[in-house]
Parts: sequence; C-alpha cells; structure tokens
Amino acid sequence: MSKLLRGQVWEVDLEPQTHKEEPGKRGRPALVIQTDALNGAGHPTTIVVMGTTQVRRDKDYFPLRVALVNQPGMRRDTDLLIDQIRAISNNRFMGTKPLATLSTNHLKRVEEALKLLTGR
Repeated sequence: MSKLLRGQVWEVDLEPQTHKEEPGKRGRPALVIQTDALNGAGHPTTIVVMGTTQVRRDKDYFPLRVALVNQPGMRRDTDLLIDQIRAISNNRFMGTKPLATLSTNHLKRVEEALKLLTGR
C-alpha cells in the first residue's frame, strides 16, 4: 500500500463491524482527512470521512453530503457523508493505491462542510 495522504479517496473494508449505525461494506469509499504529519508518523489508525455510492441528487444536501461527480479514478459517483467521520485501522485500507485524489477545490468544500458541522 502506498502512503496515505490527506485528500485521497481509498476503498476500505468495514467488515467485520462492531457498531451498527451504518451498514458495513467491503470496498466502500473513504476520504482521508487526517493531517499528513500524523499520516507519516506510523500511527495505526487514520481519520476518514465515509462515502457512499448511493448518491442523492434531488436537492443539495450540503453540508451533510459533498458530491464527487465524474471524479477521475472513481468508477461511480460518490457522496461524502460529512457526518460519518471515524478513525479506522490502517489495515482496513484496500489496494495498493488510492482510487482518487481530490482537487484543492473539492477538499476546500469538504473542509467548509466539516467546519459548519463542528461549529468551527
């Protein structure tokens, strides 16, 4: 596996799952939001925002969802679930490289949504 970096979207394996708030899935997209200083420190977990390919386009769900449409490297459109932030074991990352790396503008949109949801 290549080095995890902030702004990368990876496939993750959430099975087996210990909590049942969100159904676990194998091969689910997740955006790395943890700082690269911690990513490079050998920490055993990484903070991510979970994604879903069950997208909603009937209205704008910002700041709860940030849409990734026609993202290079991703097979399907994805919504990032901003209220689904979690730390996951680095063993849950699948593959040898990320699916995609978000553009600066996409990452700023995620950061804006996180600020709105956390009151910062």
